[in-house]
Amino acid sequence: MGLSAKQAVFYLSLFSALSLPPLAAWTTQAWGASHRGVLLAFFAVLTQPFLPLVALSMMSDATGIAFFLAALAFMGRGKPIRAGCFAGFALACRPSFIVPVALALITEWYLKKEARTKLFIASAGTLLVFFGGVFLLEGEAYLIEALRFTEGHFTVWGNTSFEPTFEREGWLDAFEKEPITLTSLLSLLLIAALAFLTRPKLTPLLIAAAAAVLWTLLAQNPENLRHVLLPAILLVIWLVYSSGKWAKPALVLVIVLQLGIWPQFLIKPVINSPLKQAADFLGQQPTGTLVTNRGVFYLRASLPQHKIHDAFFSDSVEAGLQSQRHRPIWKLVGSKAMSNVWCNSETMFAARVPGEKVFSLQTQCR
Repeated sequence: MGLSAKQAVFYLSLFSALSLPPLAAWTTQAWGASHRGVLLAFFAVLTQPFLPLVALSMMSDATGIAFFLAALAFMGRGKPIRAGCFAGFALACRPSFIVPVALALITEWYLKKEARTKLFIASAGTLLVFFGGVFLLEGEAYLIEALRFTEGHFTVWGNTSFEPTFEREGWLDAFEKEPITLTSLLSLLLIAALAFLTRPKLTPLLIAAAAAVLWTLLAQNPENLRHVLLPAILLVIWLVYSSGKWAKPALVLVIVLQLGIWPQFLIKPVINSPLKQAADFLGQQPTGTLVTNRGVFYLRASLPQHKIHDAFFSDSVEAGLQSQRHRPIWKLVGSKAMSNVWCNSETMFAARVPGEKVFSLQTQCR
């Protein structure tokens, strides 16, 4: 459409996020919800406090969720070929959805014997096309990078519960930062737990929602709150489908709570992203050295007068700083973690929406 690669990714992320409320409504309708339940699902997803964060993230979350909702809708309509294809699309966009998507497919395969062959061929065939195409282009390097990234996510940088450290930021820390916005998710979890006790019926919706909650809790980074959108949406859809007497009134209360959150950032003046604010601030400085793992390529393009070091390559950073001690040295971080080398300063770059990281600029401790 004449867009640059970055513009295309931005608009894909934006329009995928905008599609989630109607897709959630369509999914609940496909599973037999009433018109009132369909409207509840639409507004419960539309008012999700982390929906703007996902829309602006330029990440694959919204697109993967959209395809996953389509797959669940076709499961509800009894169309295994389309369900398998869209589940494959979801995994091709967002491989980290492997647990909820795979368990939903396995549940559908277990419950509907007549659809097993079609479901398997459709999902496996779609994945073969996408992952096979990348493998033909990249060869063995594709598999090596997949293993490196997976291992790194769970043991090095992913900040998951599997990471062998006692200094990681957990979900309780995330709740302290965003208490009101995460209260809506906790409310959905509580309502779903009570609804399950009254209607413990095995469905792909139930398994997908439960798997998404556990997978997010155990294997996703609490610092990136966009991850909670998938379990929140799946919980809403399952609650509408469960049709408990008190589930729908409880959802109305959740929607009211979420509506109460929106004015706090809708009335804010439009501001740039924290990364753009940091680039503008540093652009006013004549020269210097910056260490960061946030938007390295963007900052290098925006700040040609500065030396930008990628914090991931610690040995290279240390060598570079030794040779540039005569210049101002900063570190751009998304948390206030203290160290013996870097000291926090008062320079902060505010978030635009709930869940977005607030960046701060640290200086070398003297």
